[in-house]
Amino acid sequence: MKCPECKQQMAEKSFEGAQGNDITLDVCHGCRGMWFDRNESLLLSPRGTLRLFQEMHGHQNERRRQFGGHRVVSCPRCDSKLELTHDLAHNNRFHYWRCARRHGHFITFFHFLREKGIARGLNPQELTELRKHVDTLLCSDCGEPVRLANLTACARCEAPVSILDPECVQSTVREAQRVAGSRRDVAPEVAAWLLMSHLGTEAFRRKLKPAETRSDAIPPVELPPPESEEQRGTTSFLDLLGEGIHIVLIALEMFLT
Repeated sequence: MKCPECKQQMAEKSFEGAQGNDITLDVCHGCRGMWFDRNESLLLSPRGTLRLFQEMHGHQNERRRQFGGHRVVSCPRCDSKLELTHDLAHNNRFHYWRCARRHGHFITFFHFLREKGIARGLNPQELTELRKHVDTLLCSDCGEPVRLANLTACARCEAPVSILDPECVQSTVREAQRVAGSRRDVAPEVAAWLLMSHLGTEAFRRKLKPAETRSDAIPPVELPPPESEEQRGTTSFLDLLGEGIHIVLIALEMFLT
């Protein structure tokens, strides 16, 4: 199947469904888009969602900068123009492109995370604290640099600055573990707390304290100190969601294998 956006060949990947069956999705690693046939997005299990994290993050080096803005995309099934659709779920605004003939819809990985409540926007207090430590982020949707001094969303594709929601990550992980019968546990705020600790933001550290370590818990992940601006250069910026997913996958490496 050709990607509705960039027209490159999409990869067919199987993920665990909520009923124990496999769900085959078409994913584009170049523009980080996904095609869902009708109702497929509702059928993924929590473990399947974590596997999707792994799939998209594992191919992040293949990511190409998207066109941004309101582009024209066509249905890979019938070639008709897909309709841009705005929606709201878990207090998150997100959008996708749907086929009027009900063949399915196309959504980027970023907006999929917002639809499921796994990613959320930062509140004003969090943004203020983040700006003390980070000048520029990469847009988690299109890859465009976002200057935090005067922006809270990408100027190119309008995607808001977002972070993994620790409570949703916790519930997704624990439900996947329950189904799999895993006895290993993950600190509830592992993604958000470790990421903000890595950035040195004290407000996040005070707000998101990790759970007490137990004998059956996956050990905390120690990250290297942040690189200086001279070390990383002027074009290497942090993708807040990408870094959070990276941390989650490190912590869950034994669980997902």
